Amino acid sequence: MHDSESLRAAVAYAGRHPTYIHPIAFSAGTPLRVDRRDDEWPDFLWCQAPDGREGWVLESALEPAEGNGFVAFPAPAVAVIDYDARELAISPGERLLVGEDRGGWRWCYSIQGDAGWVRKADLTQVEDAPRFSLRPIAPTDDNDVAEIIRSVMPEFGADGPGFAIHDAEVAEMSAAYSRSGTAYFLIEKDGVVQGGGGIAPLEGEAGVCELRKMYFRPALRGLGAGTALMAHCLHAAKRMGYRQCYLETLTGMDAAQALYERAGFQRIDHAMGATGHFGCNRFYLRAL
Repeated sequence: MHDSESLRAAVAYAGRHPTYIHPIAFSAGTPLRVDRRDDEWPDFLWCQAPDGREGWVLESALEPAEGNGFVAFPAPAVAVIDYDARELAISPGERLLVGEDRGGWRWCYSIQGDAGWVRKADLTQVEDAPRFSLRPIAPTDDNDVAEIIRSVMPEFGADGPGFAIHDAEVAEMSAAYSRSGTAYFLIEKDGVVQGGGGIAPLEGEAGVCELRKMYFRPALRGLGAGTALMAHCLHAAKRMGYRQCYLETLTGMDAAQALYERAGFQRIDHAMGATGHFGCNRFYLRAL
């Protein structure tokens, strides 16, 4: 939702279902019409997007298209960030990773690989300090990401022929994931890049993306970083219009496979697409 998200652990206090079936969503630069301000939540404005979808949008996600601000309605506006108004379905006692307070709501990630807004009032036991932050990759991160991939993959015996460690993109990840249909995100802890993961089209399979190069240093393990990054990648894939997400792994990466299965990935008995990673022997697929 934002360029950088600081995430804390929290517990859902009450159950809640999304209010809108087809919430408004748009990308930065989208022109919008603003119709009114919410009386209960004054940081939110009711907007209509060019595709006809309507919904409540944080005022900080918009800038007025004219100089008068949001005083008289309707008013034209332009999105300044990518935005999605979807709410996250939660159950009492469910553990979540949550972002900063945004007008009384928080963008949250569940262990099932879903993401969405949750009312601050519906959360309890929110940690005082962030566990880590999540953000898109930048060109200045290329060396750090390459070093993580090249140091972590050998831990699991994934450094021989047929593994992603030898892909040409490893040396220039920011450029490789700047093209259409791709995205790569990093996790930082105490200001240091400790892991990352992304999505890209699965060659030879229309409407299918691949979860790629998701690796963490030991400092991140056990903090829920995999849960947050997985949900962030899947959410981005949905926004891009993919119908399914595929991944490849190998025997011995038990913790990773448990994470995939919690997030709704189903094991399949064959490889898909043309990844070139013939060293992998476990394959998973998930509907989006």
